[in-house]
This record gives sequence, structure tokens and C-alpha cells, in this order.
Amino acid sequence: MVIPGIRIISFLFIGIALHDPVIARDCGTFGIISPVEEADPIALIQQKLKTMEDSGELKKRNLELQKKARTSVERPKPVAGITKAIKGRIFYYDPTYVVRSDFKDHQGKVFAKKGTKLNPLETVSLSQNLIFFDGDDPDQLAWLQEQFAKSIETNPVRLILVCGTPLKLAEELGIPVYFDQSGVLTKKLGISHVPAIVSQEDKLLRIEEIKLPPSRE
Repeated sequence: MVIPGIRIISFLFIGIALHDPVIARDCGTFGIISPVEEADPIALIQQKLKTMEDSGELKKRNLELQKKARTSVERPKPVAGITKAIKGRIFYYDPTYVVRSDFKDHQGKVFAKKGTKLNPLETVSLSQNLIFFDGDDPDQLAWLQEQFAKSIETNPVRLILVCGTPLKLAEELGIPVYFDQSGVLTKKLGISHVPAIVSQEDKLLRIEEIKLPPSRE
């Protein structure tokens, strides 16, 4: 249903549009118009650095960063959640894993299909026993030096700190000392207490958390 009044208004607007075209006019310029300019960010940074250099703040911050970097290397952040063993415990870690997708060589040939179980210890042996310990604990250091003196000739070890100063200990002991950054290895192996020795037993890793003798406590 069409309302007569609306039809008349519609024709009226159409007529106006056809007979009275819109004309654009230049109304001139009012007020002051300035070009839009943005500051060069590089120039701002350089200016800020120059100000910091002149005031000595830049040198101060560089020294602080150097100090933090040196501290993080000399004494990394201790691994959280690792405590001294109050009882002995032996358990095993199976490194076997399941292939999630086909493994291919550089020619695209599949050498391990999805779902295949692989154990690295079947092809690569653990060449050195791993000893995890707290380098800030005098008891563990004394135990380590005793074990080190007894076994270094027949059973090489790799020393791994969960707390302490690896560079200083490496210099004192005369062999490399590593640090379990962020607890990656201890979490993977399930180690909660130290000292702990990791060795290979057949196709498994044998992990022994050791309670030190009462005389060392």
C-alpha cells in the first residue's frame, strides 16, 4: 500500500535533484593552517642518549648492566625447589619417546615413522656420570671432593650445580663445572634432592639421591 502524501514528496525531491544540481564553491581559507610534522624518533633517541651521557646517567646504567651480567654468569639464579637430601632414594628415568610425526632425512626418506618408540641410549651411551649438587653447601663440597678424588681416574664425571658459583669451582677443581639453568635437567629427570648421581644402567638412567653421612651434617 502506498501513501499518496509520501509519493508526492518523493517526486518533489527527485525533481529538485534533476533541475538543481549541487555546485561546489571555494569559500576561502579561515585561520592559520600549519603542515603536520612528526618528530624523528631516531633523533629523539639520540637526543635522549646525549642528555644521559652529559649527565653521567648513561655511564651509570652501563655499569649497572655490566654488574648484573657478571653476577648472572658468576652466580646464576639457584634452581627452585631443590633441597638437600634427608634420605637416600634410587629411581630410574626412561628416555624413550614416541615419534609424533614421520622423521625424514635430507632426501625426504622416512627413517622413523609416526608412533615409533625411540630410546637414545640404544645408539648413544652416557659417556660421563652426572653429579648434581649445591655448591654453597660445605658438606656437599667435601663429599664431592672425596668422590671426585676416588673416581676421576676410572669413572669420569660431569659436575652440575643447582646453586653456587660455577666459574669459581671450576677453577678450584680444575675441571669444567656446569649449571642447571632454570632447572631444565633436574625437572626432566625428576631430581628433587641433592647430591644426586645420574648413571646409565642398560637402557635406563639410574638416579640416586644421596643422604650424606651424619658426620658431614
